[in-house]
Amino acid sequence: MASNKKPDFTFHGKYIINAELLLLTGMHIGGSTEGFEIGGLDNPVIKDPISDVPYIPGSSLKGKMRSLLEWAYGLVTIKQNEKTSLWEGELCSDAEKDLAIVFGVPAEEHPKASLPPGPTRLTVRDAYPKGFEAGSDTVGEQVTKWERDMGEGIYTEIKYENAIDRLTSVANPRPMERVPAGSRFELQFIYDVYQNKDIARLKLLFEGLRLLEDSALGGGGSRGSGRIKVESISVGARERSYYLGEKTQDEKKLTLECPKDGVGLEEILKNFSTHFPSGAGD
Repeated sequence: MASNKKPDFTFHGKYIINAELLLLTGMHIGGSTEGFEIGGLDNPVIKDPISDVPYIPGSSLKGKMRSLLEWAYGLVTIKQNEKTSLWEGELCSDAEKDLAIVFGVPAEEHPKASLPPGPTRLTVRDAYPKGFEAGSDTVGEQVTKWERDMGEGIYTEIKYENAIDRLTSVANPRPMERVPAGSRFELQFIYDVYQNKDIARLKLLFEGLRLLEDSALGGGGSRGSGRIKVESISVGARERSYYLGEKTQDEKKLTLECPKDGVGLEEILKNFSTHFPSGAGD
């Protein structure tokens, strides 16, 4: 039931979190097969349509972290579909849970909350190869390395997997395109602060990244693909005046005690309250 208490949302600013994602094994995040020639690969990775360079969609990264966090915090609701009788695991859409507030709540769920969750706090950018600038002629060091190691215009590998018939032992090879191990992508997360509690909620992002390191990103994870490591994390704070051009009388400072460059994921989680004091925004 909705509360009569007026919700308090004031935009204080944003945290900008940058990091590098290193592929420890090949990664497959599927793309469209439309436009591929007859006889071509039917299991391609997603690529930038202009440059043909593979990238990691922000939706894939955000969705995987959310799923892992929902299981870790026991927020997956298992229900039986009334039409099909199949059991289904539902996304956490409880608008009063921190995880839903950070990652987003479907609009139809807002009226069910006693207090509205407000704007989604976390934005996850598409991650491009290190040094690559979409829409420009700057290819960057990672694309240069791919072309040096694999040939001009070649940015992926083909991994063949076999499904073996248990009776006849006949192999059914299935080719899968992957971005090769050793590749680096640039991550960026934008985190909006509207309430004092949002500072503590930010920890969910780093917990999600740590869970992802011991899981897999993309398809074929149970068969070795998609193992990643997050490195070189840097955090910056941009207060409201950064966007408005001048400080307002009621502007609140976003406290940040995190090193600007090269801090590790374990360090941030271990000393989160030191790097992001709970009084930030007061």
